[in-house]
Amino acid sequence: MEEQSSRLTKLAAVGAVAGALAIAAIAATGCGSDDNGSDINNAIDSIQSQASSVQSQVSSAATSVQEQAQSVQSQVQSQAESVQSQIQTQTESNGGSSPGY
Repeated sequence: MEEQSSRLTKLAAVGAVAGALAIAAIAATGCGSDDNGSDINNAIDSIQSQASSVQSQVSSAATSVQEQAQSVQSQVQSQAESVQSQIQTQTESNGGSSPGY
């Protein structure tokens, strides 16, 4: 789960950088001549596409981490119920006395 968390952190950082680049590109559209307007628009489109891709990856990673956390929680609960059942069985086999630990 640490690996997923680390991956999520890295993807979030990349997303923040992509977002900052998109803002910078949009701000740059007002600068320069009309000749390079098409290049700037292409750059903006590319950055927005990359930012969207990163956002999708971050969302996917977050979903994966959440699913893993739910799986771990389910396993822990199942093990706890198993231990409780074993204690109950041991208690009953001891004639209702406390388990011998």
